[in-house]
Amino acid sequence: MNEKNLDQLISAASEKLGTSPDKLKKTLENGDIKGLSAGLSKSDKEKLREVLANKELMEKLRHASGPDDIMRILWKK
Repeated sequence: MNEKNLDQLISAASEKLGTSPDKLKKTLENGDIKGLSAGLSKSDKEKLREVLANKELMEKLRHASGPDDIMRILWKK
């Protein structure tokens, strides 16, 4: 995934999480899962935990070509 696609994904995710793109990027860079999930509902927190615990899915996400590819991968899980 190139830098432009990553920035687009972070921007879209930050809107959903109710945070700024810069704050979300720092949270992700620091690996702060609690900070990442702080604004999520209980149901969404559980979904996030499931995705992060799935090593095969995480590997596919690492190699995604962009936000559209990430969404396609997540919906197929």
